[in-house]
Amino acid sequence: MSEQTGTIEFRGTEEERRRIEEAIPRRAPAAPARLRKLLVVTLNMRNGRPRRGHPSIGYANLALDLMGRATGAYEAVFSNDVSLFAPNRISRFDGVCFNNTTGVLTDEPELRRGLLDFVAGGGGFVGFHAAAATFVQYPEYGQFPEFGQMLGAYENGGHPWRADETITLRVEEPDHPVNAAFEQESFEVQDEVFQFQEPYSRSRLRVLLSIDTERTDMDPSRHFLPERAADGDFAMSWVRRHGEGRVFYTSLGHNKHLFSDRRLLGHFLAGIQFALGDLEADATPDA
Repeated sequence: MSEQTGTIEFRGTEEERRRIEEAIPRRAPAAPARLRKLLVVTLNMRNGRPRRGHPSIGYANLALDLMGRATGAYEAVFSNDVSLFAPNRISRFDGVCFNNTTGVLTDEPELRRGLLDFVAGGGGFVGFHAAAATFVQYPEYGQFPEFGQMLGAYENGGHPWRADETITLRVEEPDHPVNAAFEQESFEVQDEVFQFQEPYSRSRLRVLLSIDTERTDMDPSRHFLPERAADGDFAMSWVRRHGEGRVFYTSLGHNKHLFSDRRLLGHFLAGIQFALGDLEADATPDA
């Protein structure tokens, strides 16, 4: 049973719950070295106040909870209490997951440093979708560039593809352990897409999924950032090392139906186990 200090916040239908339950992996890619605890944060902030986040948050929470219980890979702990980032409190976890968080979660230097030091010291970090829009460097959000450096990128430049549009994803490394759930080297999904700015660079990341630009509408009217228009590089999932710690991020997760996709849940679970330190996988940067 997952520890609950917060709420899963699932408000879907019974049919939607059933679809998630049926799609959950039943076995973990790797046996955990010990009981793992994953802190799941869903806080969305604007101008110092909490606000409602993505409708998919509850669906992701339910999937994360069920995956942990079904496979024994981890125990999910749901809480938006940012004081848990304090060094003497975050140490009880093996990993932290930002599930569609946005805005400035905390201005406290000790708490910010606690999160970064936790990862650099050997902890795991997992980010879904809007995690890359957390602590972004817009003036109204404040400055915390170290978070983007840890994550591997910051979102900026709007959404070239809307949530109701179909995109084709390329599985860049079919043999990578975090990509083991994919049986084909490309597949279609519907989801909102971020484009990334500094510190995004393949010299710092190992990209696992990206948009197949030969099979996806690349009309220039989509307002690509100049650097993305030039290189056509739209990463969707990656892993990286941060100090002694491990990071798994996926831009997927705006749309709720993705959390009842068996392939994607297998990918997410493998990424989580990589971040927690149980799944051995190469995180050497691409470039």
